[in-house]
Amino acid sequence: MPDIFDKCDEFWSRMKKVAGDHFDPTVFFRKFPVTNCLPRVEVEGKQYLQVATNDYLGFATHPEVIEAATKVVSESGVGTPLGARPLTGNTQLHLDLEEKLAAFRGTEAALVFNLGLGAMTGTVACMVGRRERVFVDAYAHGCLHDGARLCKGEASWFGHNDLDDLESQLKACPLEQPKLIAVDGVYGMTGDLAPLPELVKLKHKYKAQLFVDDAHGTGVLGDNGRGTPEHFGVEAEVDLHGGTFAKSFGTFGGYVCGNKKALDFIKFVSPGFVLTKGLPGCITAATIKTLELMQTMPERRHQLWSNVHTLRTGLRDAGFIIGDPQGAVTSIYTRGALALSAVKMLMEDHNVIVNPVMYPAVPYGTSIIRMTASALHTSEDMQCLIDAIVAVSKKLPLHEANSAAAHKAMAAAKSAGTAAGVTAPSSSTNGSAH
Repeated sequence: MPDIFDKCDEFWSRMKKVAGDHFDPTVFFRKFPVTNCLPRVEVEGKQYLQVATNDYLGFATHPEVIEAATKVVSESGVGTPLGARPLTGNTQLHLDLEEKLAAFRGTEAALVFNLGLGAMTGTVACMVGRRERVFVDAYAHGCLHDGARLCKGEASWFGHNDLDDLESQLKACPLEQPKLIAVDGVYGMTGDLAPLPELVKLKHKYKAQLFVDDAHGTGVLGDNGRGTPEHFGVEAEVDLHGGTFAKSFGTFGGYVCGNKKALDFIKFVSPGFVLTKGLPGCITAATIKTLELMQTMPERRHQLWSNVHTLRTGLRDAGFIIGDPQGAVTSIYTRGALALSAVKMLMEDHNVIVNPVMYPAVPYGTSIIRMTASALHTSEDMQCLIDAIVAVSKKLPLHEANSAAAHKAMAAAKSAGTAAGVTAPSSSTNGSAH
């Protein structure tokens, strides 16, 4: 008789079939030290070059950030305040952070959550009600897809950055039907950007609102680090700005910025806000400090981009196809699960840590070697990474697999949309943590 655990065996059977000889689940759950954001980390007594976390600006270990958090811990404890925001979890620190975030974004208000995933999922789920519709990019972070599935309205998915597909779906809806378009600013697996100027035109044409999860863009893009909307000059046209503190801020939690009416509504009806404890005070204080540093230390952003350019130039010169990423994420697509073997070899033979990503975070039959440089790296670090990847490519068929997989991924991106109202494509579960 079948039971609820049968799916576990089926899952591992499918994984082994996709991955073949390169399947090694231990690569996904490598053990790292708690301080894992520095360019050089020590794992079991061995030094490694780390190019794998999302601490883009290197603020997670900044002395002023540590001091801000430590002060609250010494005065109030580690996990406090203990309570949901509508109960005992709402402190002046939370209100201060929200005020500063709203000023940073140029919006009426901001709302801070204890988790980026909760902020994104909860916002979509509660904002799209009965007889309303949400349209989600097929490659958007999984939290946006989860919100679409949980909402009481209708949900549609369009091919990645496929404006024609999106417009055809918008056109099929009554003009008076309330609509929300939900996209990432920067796509966390490939580093490409949402075409925000064109999306703004579509939102006006079809009377929709636009929600941008700019987790990977904030702090990285724009003259002032305000992310993808600033980069494109459309900040005022984005109705809801979402994001996480777990990347450029170097801390934890999430937020949504927008008009006060919408955020007051979310504050009362979103389970992701109402039914969970407030962000710990030490993390809130640290995030206030990193927001300040983000605006007063542009040299960090400049160094990040110098490192990114060095890395991408070197990889392209070495013959790798990396697409046209414009965020800080750099990825090499491979066939099957070859990325698992490549990442394992990089760590064991070359003392370099990068990330492997497999289906369902990327199209079926492909995997990627995902690299995230930070402002704390140097050009020498980037050259060391390039040299290590080239050395691995001499032992594994990376170039051949890269070419085939890159073309497959580009084709999959265009065909990833599904008909309105049906389940989102499984390749949409972008695996970058919120």
